Amino acid sequence: MNYPDLEAERVDWKKLVELNVAKVKDEMQTEGVKALLACTPDNWRYVTGLPVPTGLAYYSTNLALVSDRRPLPIAFPLGDVSGYVQAVAPWFPDVRPLPFHGTREPLQPLGVGSWMDILVTAFKDVRAEAEKIALDPAMPFCWKDELTRRLPRANIVDGGNILRRARLVKNEEERKAIRKACVIGEIGIQAGLRAVQAGKTEAEVAAVVEHEFRAHGAEGPFGMPFVIAGDYPSLGLLGPTNKVIRSGDLVRVDSGCSYGGYFSDFSRSVFVGSCPGVEVQSAYQAVHGALTAGAGAARPGVKNTELHRIINDALKELSKGRYELGWFVGHGLGVGIHEDPMIGREGMVEEFVMQAGMYFCLEPAIVVRGRGMIGLEDDYLITDGGVEILTHTEFCL
Repeated sequence: MNYPDLEAERVDWKKLVELNVAKVKDEMQTEGVKALLACTPDNWRYVTGLPVPTGLAYYSTNLALVSDRRPLPIAFPLGDVSGYVQAVAPWFPDVRPLPFHGTREPLQPLGVGSWMDILVTAFKDVRAEAEKIALDPAMPFCWKDELTRRLPRANIVDGGNILRRARLVKNEEERKAIRKACVIGEIGIQAGLRAVQAGKTEAEVAAVVEHEFRAHGAEGPFGMPFVIAGDYPSLGLLGPTNKVIRSGDLVRVDSGCSYGGYFSDFSRSVFVGSCPGVEVQSAYQAVHGALTAGAGAARPGVKNTELHRIINDALKELSKGRYELGWFVGHGLGVGIHEDPMIGREGMVEEFVMQAGMYFCLEPAIVVRGRGMIGLEDDYLITDGGVEILTHTEFCL
């Protein structure tokens, strides 16, 4: 397969941050919010464009304060990360390091210490100490409690909906990063599919996928690559295991990677052996046809719940009623792996009307008893006239 040139569309990271912050400010203005404090790796990435160490230990150790009075956030990186911020993004006007030692905030379990003085000073610097301010929905409870105590005149509210709405439609620079994430994602998944063979373990195949991601410029996978082999396939959703792949198994390889903080997520299923048989072939064709129906229906103005119905109807028709979907068939993507809109059954997901710039995956999946899982997934961007398919790996058993 010929891949697009990874350098063809260079991301302007400063412009990406400026566009993202402008969207957050627009949503803040709608809510009458004067300042918003972000703390999770995804929300930090969205408003700063900067990577941070990943993993639970660093889940809330880099903060950013968006103010209606400043063009860019005040960045609060953890300890030595501040030097990195200033080196790669010297255009950030205000960087205030958070100490790692001598305080409770970066420890496990965390608590309250010297960081609160730094944050309260920042709220006062942007003149928001007596205004409506919003906190990241994942802000640790003890921090929210302490900020409420130290800013008694402030009206402190949940900033989750502000961030969700801002992140919903991707700007031109985000779309460049997304396309790169999808290209690298395909390189990794295709390498994994080539590695699938009888006698190998799920974990060995997953290692190939992750190696290719990193070798081609990804920051890493969205988590452990899923390699789901044979019967009882849901076990693979716990992560790749030492289960040995056998001849006659269906194997689903499902993963994605991060480029510049933006994730891809897609999958293919293959049959191990020379003759899948009529049952597996017809099931595969039904899932593929359902995915194709969903992609053909995706466009501005269509509801996410309608996409689920179209895919489910196609799956039932093509399988002659043997298979149908559960409540879910896809999800939004971005700096998070599960963003709005969720693509699911009416009454089971929040309803959205698809708009140009929304980025999401569709992933119809079924289990063929005794063989394993058939799950086919692609990534898409809604365009003004329809949909751009971002992943193009061949469909074959």
